[in-house]
Amino acid sequence: MGIPTELRYRRFITLLGGWALMLPSLAAPSLQLHVPSPDWRDQVIYFVMTDRFDDGDPRNNDQGAGEFDPRSNAHYNGGDFAGLQRRIDYIHGLGATALWITPPVANQWWDAGARYSGYHGYWAENFMQVDQHLGTLDNYRALSHALHSQGLYLVQDIVLNHTGNFFGYSSDWAASDPARGYQPNTGARPVTAPTQPPFDLNDARNPAHRAAGIYHWTPDVRDFKRPQQVLNWQMSGLDDLNTKNPRVRRALRQSYGHWIREVGVDAFRVDTAFYVPPGLFTDFLHAADPQAPGMARVARATGRQRFYTFGEGFAIDAPFDTRFFVYRTGIAAENLELYASLTRKGAVFNCLSASSIPACSTAHQATGLTITEVTLEGTGATPAAVEASMARSINRLRTFGAGRRGRPRSVRPRRGS
Repeated sequence: MGIPTELRYRRFITLLGGWALMLPSLAAPSLQLHVPSPDWRDQVIYFVMTDRFDDGDPRNNDQGAGEFDPRSNAHYNGGDFAGLQRRIDYIHGLGATALWITPPVANQWWDAGARYSGYHGYWAENFMQVDQHLGTLDNYRALSHALHSQGLYLVQDIVLNHTGNFFGYSSDWAASDPARGYQPNTGARPVTAPTQPPFDLNDARNPAHRAAGIYHWTPDVRDFKRPQQVLNWQMSGLDDLNTKNPRVRRALRQSYGHWIREVGVDAFRVDTAFYVPPGLFTDFLHAADPQAPGMARVARATGRQRFYTFGEGFAIDAPFDTRFFVYRTGIAAENLELYASLTRKGAVFNCLSASSIPACSTAHQATGLTITEVTLEGTGATPAAVEASMARSINRLRTFGAGRRGRPRSVRPRRGS
């Protein structure tokens, strides 16, 4: 479909300490894995929780770790690549043009302490292997081929912030001593630690593991108003990765580049995007490392010039807070640096709230991106109050809205109810 023939027959092998190098070789020419990127603004994306969607192959349901029980919402219920593939006509018939699936990577299957399973895919133990409940790598390739053959695209959910729950801390945790209060999760199944290097270096009692610095040796977040905790502490017991560590960043690039190359993934949705340092995304998408390049570079090598990446975060605004919504992209300006790394071009950005305008200004000056449009909605505020707030904001926005990539367009307040 418009890409060089030789790109369809490339695969990647692992050399030199486990880092991926691209070498030409013959791959199955019958599989349509690599297709040009669409205009993502025109796509209708259908999201599925793979385990809960359709059980195409019951033989992979029960892996013997006590994790499978179709009567329990806490357990794996059944659902896999085979089920997705046989429902493509149904999904397409709804008008969808892309399928977004939950993370397909090998997960922690069962947490005895929490009495819950990783059916959802967000508890990784190996970012480069397919979870056995879903099928095999060949099954995933077959799904990709089937989607592309019908003109649909494949979106994979990914996690950069954490692994599964393989360790935690007792109440006597001390930042100065990572070994103090360290508690391994002996109830994790099927393994009690990640199997993929370097994420297997997760025992704070081991001096070599501590020195590697793959993890933040921290307990659960206690106060979400503290940015240091949000970025560096565990959430829900999930082991927080030190994503400022070059070794971690490289391993993540290697892991997720694998899915683009080997399966033909067309886009990523990034889980918990607010909980990693924004600079991670510049590295993740655009790193020039020849052995573990950024995702945009990996995608271009497969003929995808517009590889799409979007992220998720959760926040609750205070009552009556004046909110600024992004006009087109759904991006809050507190994360302007993050999304500047995603787009690399002028896009529509603005501030999440009036109080964030100074931070927005600073971020704008650092990135050079232009604030092009603002849509304001005042929940519970009178129209006069909304317009007054907007006027103050416009004055501030105009002080930094004209960047080296253009001037802001006219800004009109939307009257609140």
